[in-house]
Amino acid sequence: MKNFLLRNKYYYSTILVFIIVGGIVLILNTKAEVTLWVVNEHWSHLFDNYVLDVNAIGSTFFSVAAVAFLWIEKGWRVALKAALCFIAVMLVTQFGKHVLFPGTLRPTLYFEEGTLRLIGVKQLATESFPSGHTSASFALATFFSLFFKNKRGHWLFALLAFAVSYGRIYMSQHFITDVYAGMLIGVGITTLVYCFYPKKWEAR
Repeated sequence: MKNFLLRNKYYYSTILVFIIVGGIVLILNTKAEVTLWVVNEHWSHLFDNYVLDVNAIGSTFFSVAAVAFLWIEKGWRVALKAALCFIAVMLVTQFGKHVLFPGTLRPTLYFEEGTLRLIGVKQLATESFPSGHTSASFALATFFSLFFKNKRGHWLFALLAFAVSYGRIYMSQHFITDVYAGMLIGVGITTLVYCFYPKKWEAR
């Protein structure tokens, strides 16, 4: 495990920073305070369009497209490995949403109507915890950071996933608690599946 972490130190160091900083924010503020700070106090019309575009990275379509790309470029064995990582993350996330924490309110129902600045996207009501877009985006980031050999720039994968998670708060779709849990699920489950994926399935 030590060698594994050293090989991927740029990515996991960035994730560790997210975990520590996010943890401090959660300790010092309520989820409602963070939402109001992000949604109502730090916004711009330019950023509205940005978060909508970046949000696509956490969609199911993007994960399917990533698997298809890997199949075409690297073969079905690599695509299968990626698919299993993404499916495992999705199952854990959906288990949390619908079994462990069903009916958890999203910001638009948590706050009184008119409290939040909304940017015109369809607002969901419940099943807020954990964030599916966040877990999916960090699953993608983790898989690609582990798969590609040149490790130095892999912190950029983490930043892209972070942008998705921040966007989910910005669009009033999730609280910081939701995206924090989604990050842990996406990184943790993908790492486990990737590391314990049977070597014989990778044989050509």
